Amino acid sequence: MDLKLAGKAVMVTGAGSGIGQTIACAFAREGAVVAVNDIAEDLVGKTVALIEQAGGHAFAALCDIGSLDAVQAMVASLAARDMRPDILVNNAAVLLASAPFLDTRPEDCEREIRVILHGTMNCTRALLPGMVDRHYGKIVNIVSDAARAGQEREVNYSAAKGGVLAFTKSIAREMGRHNINVNAVSPAATNTPLRQGLLRKLADRIGEAAVQEREEKIRRAYPLKRIGEPDDVSNAVLFLCSDAARHVTGQVLGVNGGYTMIG
Repeated sequence: MDLKLAGKAVMVTGAGSGIGQTIACAFAREGAVVAVNDIAEDLVGKTVALIEQAGGHAFAALCDIGSLDAVQAMVASLAARDMRPDILVNNAAVLLASAPFLDTRPEDCEREIRVILHGTMNCTRALLPGMVDRHYGKIVNIVSDAARAGQEREVNYSAAKGGVLAFTKSIAREMGRHNINVNAVSPAATNTPLRQGLLRKLADRIGEAAVQEREEKIRRAYPLKRIGEPDDVSNAVLFLCSDAARHVTGQVLGVNGGYTMIG
């Protein structure tokens, strides 16, 4: 299916690695021009290089999305280069601790909420006026089954993602009259560098054999019997940003191997 994304202008946050990088590269393969956002210059450069080496077109969009001033300056910089995104993928997130809530630090909680929830709202606030003016836009927010079903030892992260879920549905109601679709994609466990790093830390504590046993138990909890891959998520995002999904808004698409089945 031709998703008709060629020539579209897209911004992907947290695109320096993992799911965000996969999403950015997937859009570029479809012929879209991609603004690659992340807080780390080296990661942004890596993703831009991957896209350009494959023949695609990308702009570096370096900033901390937790700051509205920084986001607005970034969007102004893109506009100065004639880059005005009609598609926004709010993917950036941080998970600073996997621990019981009472053992987490309040400053880590604030950072997770600032990046995940405030960052999503900041980027949306900065790009929505242009979408409204052009009477066209697609926004996809990457959430988590940790928010939909709850997740022990990730309470702060789950709460921040839960805020993004509510924001998705509410802004979809406001923006539908402007021909702007707003949806969310909700992965469960996905084989990203972040997850691999957490597994390495866990192996240091409990040993590699115990980690492998734990991973097998996790796979058995999924009807499809596997952990998700980043391109499982990017495929869903591209669909929601295409005209094939023009009548879909305010929805949460679980890309989770059946781990949660929430109506």
